[in-house]
Amino acid sequence: MMRKLFLIFFSIGLFVYSIYGQESYAYKSNWQTKALFGANIPITKLLQGAKTDNLLQYNDHYFYWQPISISYFFHKHLGLEFNYQIGHSQRIRKRAGNFETVMQSEYSNKYYVYPKTEDVVSTSSFTGVIERCYLGLIIRFETDKMYVYPKLSIGVTSFCSDWGRVDLKEKNSNNEYQISYSGIPKFYFILAPSVSFGYKISKRIYFNADIMLSYYKPNIVYKKEFTNLYTKRSTVENIDYKKNIFTLSFGAGAIIVLR
Repeated sequence: MMRKLFLIFFSIGLFVYSIYGQESYAYKSNWQTKALFGANIPITKLLQGAKTDNLLQYNDHYFYWQPISISYFFHKHLGLEFNYQIGHSQRIRKRAGNFETVMQSEYSNKYYVYPKTEDVVSTSSFTGVIERCYLGLIIRFETDKMYVYPKLSIGVTSFCSDWGRVDLKEKNSNNEYQISYSGIPKFYFILAPSVSFGYKISKRIYFNADIMLSYYKPNIVYKKEFTNLYTKRSTVENIDYKKNIFTLSFGAGAIIVLR
């Protein structure tokens, strides 16, 4: 065991020494921009198999791209970075149909079922459906050909929570009911340590890979209201989405040195 630990620390020491030993040959840029595509993989999941899952413009697994990214190094080894990410998922685009299918499956034996939902997913694909913004501190280590940028970022994420409604007409009866689902969209703060690393293809273009661990805690509450339209009496049930969400993100792309 001690031998393995010694080898690990010895390897880390050699890596750090190689970075500082070749520092004078590193290209010291001040401004960088980055194009990145990647995937978010959940460690913990927000979706819980509830009917209201189909009203959230969210998926635990999704692909993202990064149309805006800018880094500024105010010191040889320190800098700031701003990133804006847009996430997409086929499940999100199908969720209105999934909501109708679930409602039909649950109530069609006893009622004629007429489900409706907001379905704002028809929004332009350019704006996306899951959005994240980050601002972070970068620590820069470079050689003439390689680089490693550990980072610590804070940010916000947002996604819509649509309304849903189901009109029910009881078979062989004149009784009518209505089920409504309502939630409030919010912004959630993110804490995200990460690392970028890669190979310098040329003086101004770097191959880049990113690994990020992100954490946030949503506080979504859906209210389900079941109303008898004849008596106007209602029962209310709350459906909570309050979880600690951890996500692992992997991305790849290119860094372009602006200056």
